Amino acid sequence: MPTPIDLHEVSACTCLRARRAARQLTRLYDSVLDPVGITANQVGLLAKLLGASMRGQEGLSIGALADRVGMHPSTLNRDLKPLKVLGFVTDASDPDDLRVRVVRITKKGESKLRQAIPAWRRAQAQVQDALGHEVMLSLNALLDLASAKIAQ
Repeated sequence: MPTPIDLHEVSACTCLRARRAARQLTRLYDSVLDPVGITANQVGLLAKLLGASMRGQEGLSIGALADRVGMHPSTLNRDLKPLKVLGFVTDASDPDDLRVRVVRITKKGESKLRQAIPAWRRAQAQVQDALGHEVMLSLNALLDLASAKIAQ
């Protein structure tokens, strides 16, 4: 006997709902960032790399960066390629372990990130206007909590 499929049950799936919301948010941010020539995902990657640089780190390994942004390393590698082609990041072998690639933000990448921040802030404001300040704070807290609990 085949397993019955309850389409209402599938439609109520938490993963599908989260992915739909994530796609909608990504479209909003990407459309606001488009004139700057950068995507929301690229802003996030450059920001993580700038943060590491500001803490005195000589870049982040692919594994460490993947952990920080919640990506699989192979997906991260694909997302880093255009940033590398544009000269926003560089990568090199870790001198202490040649098997490990370390990614660094360049001055050009930092400049692009600084150029993108006003547009990113406009996208943030649009989300806050749509959701309301309290809902946005609650959503962010729930997303952080869900991410932490699922990662366990």
